[in-house]
Amino acid sequence: MTSTLLLVITASVMTAVADWAGWHYVWRHENVTAEQEPNKHSAVSIFFSYYLPFMPSLAVLLGPAKLGLYNQGFATVSTTILFAVLAVVTGGVAASAWSLGQKELTEKESRKLIDKENSLPSHALSHLKWTTGMLITCSMFWIFLLVR
Repeated sequence: MTSTLLLVITASVMTAVADWAGWHYVWRHENVTAEQEPNKHSAVSIFFSYYLPFMPSLAVLLGPAKLGLYNQGFATVSTTILFAVLAVVTGGVAASAWSLGQKELTEKESRKLIDKENSLPSHALSHLKWTTGMLITCSMFWIFLLVR
């Protein structure tokens, strides 16, 4: 169970770091003009970015292999559900980011014709690929834990 705990903690940390990087480098600059400050985190985004990724670690820690607060059946069901939720959430956010990046590329010339700016500034777009790649990696890690 120690190896499972280590894998779950690794996936949790990877997901929180990927969410932080995506927010810090890309998404807080979405639809912001030069005179505005970057967007602020909402309570919902803080929950999904920093609390939800650590719930599977907590579920493993509180289970019978470590603290024994509940039985193996509950531990198995709770971690399976949380692994699936995190795989879907991180995969969905990655797919959404990839789709926005593709949209920005395909509509680049059209926006020039009507003098409309991108929804993301160029410095944020330059970070979109690697932050999306981090989320894809996290999603694959959660899927691995789910099928393991």
